Amino acid sequence: MKFFWKIFFAFIALMTVGFSVFGMLIISQSFRNSLEKEIEEGNRENRMYQLAFEVNMNSLSENYRTEKIVRDLAESVIGNLDSQEYSYKLYREQDLIYENSPEHLDHQLFDQLGEDNCIYQVSESGEQKYLIFVCKSIMSERLYYLESIKDITSLYQERDDLYAQYRVVMLALIATSSIIVFILTHFLTKSVIRLSDTTRQFAQGDYEVRADVQSEDEIGTLAKDFNQMAESLNQRMEELTMAAQKQEDFTASFAHELKTPLTSIIGYADMLRTMDMSREETMEASHYIYSQGKRLESLSFKLLELIVTKNQDYQMKPLQVNELMEEINIAVSKVLEKKHIVLQESIEDGTVWGEKDLLVSLFTNLIDNARKALPEDGNIWLKGRKVNAGYEIRVKDNGCGMPREELDKITEAFYMVDKSRSRKEGGAGLGMTLCRRIVEVHKAKWYIRSEEGKGTEIWVVFPGEAAHEK
Repeated sequence: MKFFWKIFFAFIALMTVGFSVFGMLIISQSFRNSLEKEIEEGNRENRMYQLAFEVNMNSLSENYRTEKIVRDLAESVIGNLDSQEYSYKLYREQDLIYENSPEHLDHQLFDQLGEDNCIYQVSESGEQKYLIFVCKSIMSERLYYLESIKDITSLYQERDDLYAQYRVVMLALIATSSIIVFILTHFLTKSVIRLSDTTRQFAQGDYEVRADVQSEDEIGTLAKDFNQMAESLNQRMEELTMAAQKQEDFTASFAHELKTPLTSIIGYADMLRTMDMSREETMEASHYIYSQGKRLESLSFKLLELIVTKNQDYQMKPLQVNELMEEINIAVSKVLEKKHIVLQESIEDGTVWGEKDLLVSLFTNLIDNARKALPEDGNIWLKGRKVNAGYEIRVKDNGCGMPREELDKITEAFYMVDKSRSRKEGGAGLGMTLCRRIVEVHKAKWYIRSEEGKGTEIWVVFPGEAAHEK
């Protein structure tokens, strides 16, 4: 059953029960009040009947209290009473000596009197209802019973009529309320229906759809939560899509980077195998094979380093910056000498927390990228200094620089600003990707500033010991 109908039927059921109980209580209470009023009035009439009878009997001497005189006395007393709604009877012991109505009702009130002088009960005869009062009087050691009876059928009929009328009124109220509740329920569930439609559209692939927040109640809060969830899911799906696209681009670029040197290697090797060539031609072919083989070797090493840095958990240790720079200088000195590039160092004493081999790889790659951007007789500056956040190391060159729009792309795998120059220098487009990963492993931050024709500057800020203890 839909939520709309659950609310609707729940309201109708509650109102039906509420109206029924309330009406029955009101009518029952009104009936009880009327019955108590009748009892009180009947009791008063019977007392007057008893009092008048006793006064008149006491005025007679014992010798005149014959049955006929007592009967005439009772008739006189009853005739003087105002009430015409009662029928009266007079008993001496158990013998009826007077009645003003032939109607007779069976009851056990005579036996139930006990110490009470008066007693009453409600009795039925067919569909009629009667209120019966019995009082006793003892005069000259003789016991008299005075009985009065009133037909109260109209009182019960009035109650039944009220019940019937209230049932009609209640049906009308329920019918009217049903219309009001239907409209109210539709209004209350309209937001839920809209949210359900929005959820269905989202499930069917419309990830841009959002719920319309129109209130600050629980439904409005639910709509806000849905929008937040949708944003989070949408963002996550975009990230997954981008990750899948990057993986696909990585695979395509990797295949392309393999294809180019392999094509050269296979082509020149086939020439050496099938053709008679001069020594000069043979040396040229061998050089191409060697250079392309070195490119493949560089590519495989870079991929291996990326995989290792991604999957390995490193133990960070304090490293003296001067000692670290010495190892880096040894690693890059020979390649810099080939192009007559000068590496100028300015290193303050200090300590960085990290993994030695990774940091050597980081700055070797940064210096090697600077070398590829420089002509012969260029300059590279390597500077280190303490800062408030920890320790900062900068690598700067006066090479060709990069356009501003390229700066956000250079850390993507296989991305090269100048592909022809990079391949000529033996690059594979993985160096900056590896550098970014190493910086992340060390919880460091790096910044890149470059201008075409003026060079590039990259600085890495390493945090202090406290950052690695968290």
